[in-house]
Amino acid sequence: MSETVVVGGGLVGTLIALRLAESGHTVRVLDRDRPGREASIAAAGILAAQSEGARPGPAFELAFESLGLHAALDEELRATTGAGSGYVKVGALELANSDAHRESMVKTTAWQRDRGLAVDVYDATMLCLMAPGVNPRFAGALGFPDDAVVDPTALMAGALAAAAARGVRFEHGVSVLEVLAAGGRTTGVRTDQGVRGADTVVLCAGAWSALIGGGLADPRLVRPARGQIAEVTLHPVPFATILHAAGGYLVPRASGRVCIGSTMEDVGFERGTTVGGVRTLLDRAVEVVPALASAALNQTWSGFRPMTPDGLPLVGALGIDGLFVATGHHRSGIVLAPITATMVRDLIVHGRRHPHLDALDPLRFKGSSPA
Repeated sequence: MSETVVVGGGLVGTLIALRLAESGHTVRVLDRDRPGREASIAAAGILAAQSEGARPGPAFELAFESLGLHAALDEELRATTGAGSGYVKVGALELANSDAHRESMVKTTAWQRDRGLAVDVYDATMLCLMAPGVNPRFAGALGFPDDAVVDPTALMAGALAAAAARGVRFEHGVSVLEVLAAGGRTTGVRTDQGVRGADTVVLCAGAWSALIGGGLADPRLVRPARGQIAEVTLHPVPFATILHAAGGYLVPRASGRVCIGSTMEDVGFERGTTVGGVRTLLDRAVEVVPALASAALNQTWSGFRPMTPDGLPLVGALGIDGLFVATGHHRSGIVLAPITATMVRDLIVHGRRHPHLDALDPLRFKGSSPA
């Protein structure tokens, strides 16, 4: 029976551990904190495969395929743990500042309609009926009815419970310092609490992935991008779908809550929220939905998105037998987690490569200087 160590217990690492355990691997997950406490539960939970699909290519194809897997994952978690991921197909609206802006968006999404995907076009009158709380200054919107949301906390809890039920062992408060190898073969990892032997190691440590010795080798391949988010409460919420506008988004949640995001800041591993960051979020929100000016501010938080030089994740083998990586998902970690877990399982267990795995090759920057 193969012994596998997954480094990092976020959603990507936990789902990979679950899929490998289902395939007969003995899996141990090592996490520097508590599993899921970093980017995974800091996310807004948007599954915006189409509304954030700016152009055709691997990024869109993978997000769209993974969006379909989320519905099945929700059912799987309900059957396994009794609680789902909070998956709801609420749809998304991308708001237009003017008639010309709306027509430009129609042209840039023509390729989606050419593929038979649902993209609706709304003028200002139709937008007012769809989302009556939206500022009437907007000249319409594009609608993406198949986009969805999950509750990141519920999804993470369900994934952890499902993995544990499959026999995955979790060790928290364990920092992995280095991947160990001998004779061109992975032998395990060295941690701050000793060596953990393994035939297979998968690096899924998010923004910290490139800091582990013997792995990616260049810390510039994965960098942290801080994102600040705010949550407010308003009864009733005057919209029922994801809203993209003014460089941010609004996500309606249960019990009158609205998630407002997000900043993107290159500040290293500096934690916390700032007055300027939260002000930006709240100003955007009120500009889009004026009624939010009277909402109660519940909480603010931040997280570190793992960012790569070209914006695509690093998924695949690292050139040493038994060593793999799945990180760098940036803003798409939640939506891409199910397909990432499937790709890594298929690669490790069956030697089968997903058609778009080449685009995510973690060695694609070899011989060049990352930006």
